[in-house]
Amino acid sequence: MADKRTDQIAREAARLIETGKAGTVGEAIRLAADALHLRDAPMPGHGRVRKHAQGMAMQAMGERAYRQSIRDVWSVAEQILTVLEQSQSGGSPLLVGRAVKGQIDAGVTLHVRVYTRRPIREIVESLVGYGYEEPTFETADTRFGRLDRIRFQEEGCQVVLTRCLPEMAGQSNRDLFTGRPIVTATAGELRRRLAEHPE
Repeated sequence: MADKRTDQIAREAARLIETGKAGTVGEAIRLAADALHLRDAPMPGHGRVRKHAQGMAMQAMGERAYRQSIRDVWSVAEQILTVLEQSQSGGSPLLVGRAVKGQIDAGVTLHVRVYTRRPIREIVESLVGYGYEEPTFETADTRFGRLDRIRFQEEGCQVVLTRCLPEMAGQSNRDLFTGRPIVTATAGELRRRLAEHPE
């Protein structure tokens, strides 16, 4: 039988995220457990916290506005993927992860992968040339080795772009760290969604 305290923590963690008092789900869970004096209770998973955050967002915004916010995120992602497609040769850039499914609660990060041998600096030059902000540079330790990535903000969304080698494209539907299946979308697929769900 599920521990009721776990759900209490999840609800409080979602509230902390929605009110801006916690920046990440992990931080929100820790703060919620402390605030409720439930440090000895089983901690909720991130998915449970996000479900509560989704419910709170839908209640606060109304379902129509909530659906529009998902559409807005897809639109930002589609524009980025289109710029990447137009500015480089090679495989199609992909949006991967939760945002593909419209799961934008408890903070949204657009995870983009580009399969190319072009240096990350050239990708950045293309994006900045189209008007995107200068990103910060990072390196990710993945199961494929160290990969270059950049991070920037666009219309309230955090964007993390990872440069992958073309030979990794055969595993594009796998998480770079765990190898688990992950959902993906191309710019064309996002355009079709946006056309099917007009404002």
